[in-house]
Amino acid sequence: MDEGLPQDVTRALQRVATLDEQAASSLESVLRRVLRAADALSWARERLPALLAAETEPARLQVLIDEAVALTGAPQAWAITWATAGDLTRIRALAGHGGAGRTADGAWVTPADVSRSVLGRVARERRPAWSDDAVADARFLGAESVQAMALRSIGCVPLADRGALYLHDPDTPGRFTPSARARIAALCALLGEILPDPEPGRRPSAPPIEPLPGIVGDTPAMRETIATVRAFAPMPWPVLILGETGTGKEAIAQAIHALSPQQGPFVALNCGTVTPELAESTLFGHARGAFTGADRARGGLVEAATRGTLFLDEIGELAPGVQAKLLRLLQEGTFRRVGDDRQRRFDGRIVAATHRPVDEGGGDTPFREDLYHRLSACVIRVPPLRERLGDLATLADHLLARATDELPGAPPLALADEAHQALRHRPWPGNVRELQNVLKGGIARALARGDTTIKAMDLTPTPTRRAAPPPRSNKPTDLIGATERFQQERVRAALAEADENKTRAAELLGVSRQWLHRLIARWDRQGPW
Repeated sequence: MDEGLPQDVTRALQRVATLDEQAASSLESVLRRVLRAADALSWARERLPALLAAETEPARLQVLIDEAVALTGAPQAWAITWATAGDLTRIRALAGHGGAGRTADGAWVTPADVSRSVLGRVARERRPAWSDDAVADARFLGAESVQAMALRSIGCVPLADRGALYLHDPDTPGRFTPSARARIAALCALLGEILPDPEPGRRPSAPPIEPLPGIVGDTPAMRETIATVRAFAPMPWPVLILGETGTGKEAIAQAIHALSPQQGPFVALNCGTVTPELAESTLFGHARGAFTGADRARGGLVEAATRGTLFLDEIGELAPGVQAKLLRLLQEGTFRRVGDDRQRRFDGRIVAATHRPVDEGGGDTPFREDLYHRLSACVIRVPPLRERLGDLATLADHLLARATDELPGAPPLALADEAHQALRHRPWPGNVRELQNVLKGGIARALARGDTTIKAMDLTPTPTRRAAPPPRSNKPTDLIGATERFQQERVRAALAEADENKTRAAELLGVSRQWLHRLIARWDRQGPW
């Protein structure tokens, strides 16, 4: 710089020079990436004829392995495709270098030193995962296999949604250079396009779907549900949600409300928790003096949901008379409070849900046929968890993070590989609600021993419904026995609905907690019930 220039001008010129250097550095970085991508694509295209010449899927995987090992010098490498997209337990084909096994009838036979947590991450996210020193990488601190084997250099690249290429060097950090990573990614992208679809009849790569607020899922079943929600949400009509207990029907209803033009509140009622005597006044309100104890007029939930959404869970549990009033509300948009002659208008939307199978109002369904037909214009089915196991890992991570957030000061927790596998092999009769409760139990057990990794042993089975024993007597005169069996049936159903919480079950049954405890204790002393 010219020493004769003023100091402030000198500083300004120095800043300009620094910015020029940064801009040049940034431009140089961009040019390097462009040249690297061009080199990678050219390199991959040169190897495409060899991939196409291979006649079988394992042979094509072996070509990929040979090229990757020749390029990187990785001592161990595997290429894997699965029979069902993202399902690591059902392998379709496998090739390897450095000790990889083969498959038989879809069984998992890769060596024990493959990190299934890394494979699982790539299968879920469909993005490459590279690490120069995996054992010290924050992304893999909860990966039991990575930590147990003290793995160093790792590379895992998806083959679209059909499989993955896995490379690692257990001893040497920084094995995979940026140039090698780019070339391998390009070759994997080409191979992913020519491999057969893991699920025939489904498009090879479904486009990303915009998530719903509060909803986690990307399997075909959930994509269909999400698309249906988005189609129905802007409409002014009522919606009926069908799904087993614990599938998240209320979360779907909240998503409908969030995406709808309704600006009012979201008001929810579980119809199975309200006694028939109170259901009508709870929904429609009552006039002063309408019944004993009605010392003043009170509006119901219908009025509370003005310009909003009224969500009626388990609508089939409502008494037929209340269903008739709901039908009038849906047809005419009017209602009366109990004990009041005044007609009132309802300016809102009704979303109903049930876990019971509905068949056009026929069979043994508790629905009035005309009410069902009124609701059935917009029907949304929520799949059970067993039909969307591809979402299980992502859903478990989401629920784990949400549950941990409820604990002030709790450290971030992760599921071990073995825990993820344990979750996949459960039947999940309680669906997402059961998964949530299992994870909360795992959090408590892991934190109790000062661990931040939830292991399979932490995920104890959830309580199951008590199995009903054979009837004690089939005699028509056995009135006392029949009454007791009826009570036991109702108590079992309430306990199942309340996830074995006796206080909640007592509320559902309309009895005191103490009375229910005494009743269950007496039955337990008599043996299985």
